[in-house]
Amino acid sequence: MRLLMALAALLTTVLAAPVLAQPAAPTQAPAIREFDIATIERLGRTIYRQDSAAWRATDALQAQLKDIHGAGVKGWIVEGEGDVQRVRFLRDVGHGLEAGYDVEVGPKGETRVSEPAERSLAPEERAAFAARQTAVAHLTQVCRAGYNSVVLKDPGGDGWLVWLLAPMVKAGEVPIGGHYRFTISADGATVVRMDALSRSCLVMTAPAPASGIKPVAIFVTHVVSPTPVETHVFLQMQAGQPMYVMAGGQVWKIDGGHIAPPRPLDGKP
Repeated sequence: MRLLMALAALLTTVLAAPVLAQPAAPTQAPAIREFDIATIERLGRTIYRQDSAAWRATDALQAQLKDIHGAGVKGWIVEGEGDVQRVRFLRDVGHGLEAGYDVEVGPKGETRVSEPAERSLAPEERAAFAARQTAVAHLTQVCRAGYNSVVLKDPGGDGWLVWLLAPMVKAGEVPIGGHYRFTISADGATVVRMDALSRSCLVMTAPAPASGIKPVAIFVTHVVSPTPVETHVFLQMQAGQPMYVMAGGQVWKIDGGHIAPPRPLDGKP
């Protein structure tokens, strides 16, 4: 009862309207690789940009090719962390992996499809793609079909981080659980560690529009680390709603891709 009262005091502004809430979870969990808050924010925002760029680029390329798989496309890598990102689709048309198509995705989602003059891949491009393939090959438990992937340089080493993200199957759903982070070697060939970023496959579903209920925030509990993780930042941006994460005995607010300083559960500053 004291815990519920403390949460009520802390979230007064949120409870003025409905909130998507997650059931309580056990407090014990295996440790995962942890990052500082600034790095978690940056990774989450970059995951969001890359994921958005990848599906926009796929739609743009499919509109031109009609049959992506028939064109030998094997996957993609995303390059650039600024306003314009390049999604490079790799293909194999019988003489090895090469650059097939480039799609530039602008800050407003605009796309431009082109074919590269130079088809050969740089060593880092091959390693990034190999890292993705290695992570996929080592994913043994999935929550649903159609996992998405994001590959970034490891901020704490010379290798790669690969996220395999449980997809949002339909509008109004927020896949809180089922996401994995892989730490991969620099050559893309070896899994250094795999971290499950949640303990369940939880999907939160917003009330139907016909109900007249419009949630204003998402509230989740998190037990695999004492702070939110980068997928919380990604999901908050994807959902377009503030997210409150209860982790490490504190409540963390995420909004606009930023994590605010935590508040203790007793509601005191």
